[in-house]
Amino acid sequence: MLKDLIKIFERATSKKVNIIIPSIQLSSELIFCLTKLNNQTYRNFFVTIVLDFDNKIKTPKLKYKLNVLISGKKNMSFKRNLAAKKFQSNIVAFLDSDAYPNKNWLKIASDYFLKEKNKIIGGPSIPFPRQSYTEMLCHYAKRSFYVTGYLNFRKYKAKSRYCDWLESCNMLMHRSLYLKHGGMNVKKYLGEDKELIARMKKKDNSIKVFFNSKLFIYHKERNIKKFLLQRIVFGTDLFNIIKFGNEIKSFQPILPLTVFLFFLMVTLYKTDSGSNFIFAIFFFLSIQLTIYADIKKYLKEFKKIILTICVINLANIAYVFGSILAILNLKNLISRKFYLKSRKNK
Repeated sequence: MLKDLIKIFERATSKKVNIIIPSIQLSSELIFCLTKLNNQTYRNFFVTIVLDFDNKIKTPKLKYKLNVLISGKKNMSFKRNLAAKKFQSNIVAFLDSDAYPNKNWLKIASDYFLKEKNKIIGGPSIPFPRQSYTEMLCHYAKRSFYVTGYLNFRKYKAKSRYCDWLESCNMLMHRSLYLKHGGMNVKKYLGEDKELIARMKKKDNSIKVFFNSKLFIYHKERNIKKFLLQRIVFGTDLFNIIKFGNEIKSFQPILPLTVFLFFLMVTLYKTDSGSNFIFAIFFFLSIQLTIYADIKKYLKEFKKIILTICVINLANIAYVFGSILAILNLKNLISRKFYLKSRKNK
């Protein structure tokens, strides 16, 4: 009896959370993640999934209320905004359809929101406990500075810190704050999280973005094919990455393209002695050694290090291809198609 009264009191005084998950359809991955939300220690929440269409799959027994919205073929920004506007809550918490949080995710987040209203919080995305060897290689690649730059701390349980922005796969804030700033830009199907936070901070410099290592989620890694398609798409968003990034740190997104163009010029430049070719080989090997030194910080097995270097090289080639599409203003012809393929079954 006393325990029941305590639970009622806690729910009455706590903040209600709407966990918003956009998806194409009710996939097996999404059902798995919905089931995992049963384990949350914080109970004052409900979940809203927004789908392109209803594929008539039954959900398992859940310990919370599940709302299902059908939006038609709309992008992630539209779906998140729809769910945030439709249902009353104190907090909106965004997840991807192939991700689930640790059991204390909402409990830790709720403690922050009792104190501050102008704070956006989130945490790292780490792989599912059991993933294939090649999927883990993609994860190791994303942990490297030479793929994700200064934002690589979001791919493991790094030290908590204030940061420029957070990914929408793991982001929480007051609903009133989200709606006050108009939600996510429905014209964007990529980089919507970055654009939203940049816009919010521009209008209100009191807004803080905080990365808490304890707010980690498990996020299913893509296979190599989908990972490379994703890198092409990210490359097509080159100008927005620079526009909404920190002015000094935003050099990193153009680093792969800069290195590629320099390597190309050195290789194609003709000399009688062939010294340009020797220099090109030296330059290439120097880059590989630099990447090796970076990966060695978190990987010890030599085979995994070598294979991860290969994935990183492929990822940067894909990124350069996307960047060239952006420069030639051809990204609208290809990037949306590649984006949907990279998210297939989500």
